[in-house]
Amino acid sequence: MLWKADAGRSLSCSILSKRLAVAGAILLGLVGPQTAQAQQDFYKGKSVNIIVGFGAGGGYDLYARLLSRHIGQYIPGQPNVVVQNLEGAGSVRAANHVYNSAPRDGTTIAAVNQNMPMYQLLGGKAAQFQAARLAWIGSMGGSNGLLYTWHTSDVKTIEAAKQRQVMLGGTGTNSDSHIFPTLINNLLGTKFKIIHGYSGGSREVHLALERGEVEGRGGNAWASLKSSNKDWLDQKKISVLVQIGMEREPELPDVPLLLELVQGETNKQIVTLVSLPTFLGYAHWVSPDVPAERLAILRKAYSATMQDKNFLAEAQKLDMMLRPQSGEEVTAIVQRVAATPPDILKKAAQLLEWNE
Repeated sequence: MLWKADAGRSLSCSILSKRLAVAGAILLGLVGPQTAQAQQDFYKGKSVNIIVGFGAGGGYDLYARLLSRHIGQYIPGQPNVVVQNLEGAGSVRAANHVYNSAPRDGTTIAAVNQNMPMYQLLGGKAAQFQAARLAWIGSMGGSNGLLYTWHTSDVKTIEAAKQRQVMLGGTGTNSDSHIFPTLINNLLGTKFKIIHGYSGGSREVHLALERGEVEGRGGNAWASLKSSNKDWLDQKKISVLVQIGMEREPELPDVPLLLELVQGETNKQIVTLVSLPTFLGYAHWVSPDVPAERLAILRKAYSATMQDKNFLAEAQKLDMMLRPQSGEEVTAIVQRVAATPPDILKKAAQLLEWNE
């Protein structure tokens, strides 16, 4: 099955923990005593920077900061771990920076838009990185993307969105806030109009929603919404029109999947392609130039963090969803994206208006 790599979504916590432990043991075996000592000497006294491609307060930022508070203890030498926000072009700026400009020695980690691999594969002109070469450390978990409107809007279903124009807040053409509504417009005939320019990411778009500047948002992860705007859900301040993913979120059983709404095999393949990044979710990678043994150290530390009791307790306290995947599993998912037939990639790029 195409989605076998995402089996962690349905595994019990105990099975997942065992799998991560085994992966960590294998990685440890790959790093001999002399190499491990060298890595400890390398990281001691240094700082590891996690570069977030969006502003403070959004999902990517919150997950990165949670990771930063716990992973350092599992990296040899226990370096200080710092989160830095580098906004711009829906994370392209941050992705390019980590791939090309930042130190490529294992001290810089990317926490960028889950769409970056897809963006590059579809010919994104601003991408200065190769999706197939990204060195993945792991993922804290993915969740379905959503399109929703504010409670004051009379548009509460996809069918209603076909009847009149609906203004949505957007952060850039490379982000979900552009991808989801643009694709839905082209495949289903809706009339979403995206207002770009909210450079602060989720925080700025949501402020615009509350101020009545826009009616909704076309890109946000279910996990991010739960952790950043739980009060909206509790107070029923939004109407979720559609979710983008391969299966419905358990907590959103009545919200249709885009994959269920489209017709034709080609369109279903395109939606499948666009749904793939939702499985990457809050994933983290380093430059492919980072030495293999250092990547192994970071992957081992990442896996250990996902099992750390204090980390898990804090995530639960913050109501942050966790569906961890190892670096190897994330790599497999990205490779599946890279294997998408060229004609489907070309058609998807046309629908997303990325090649105009």
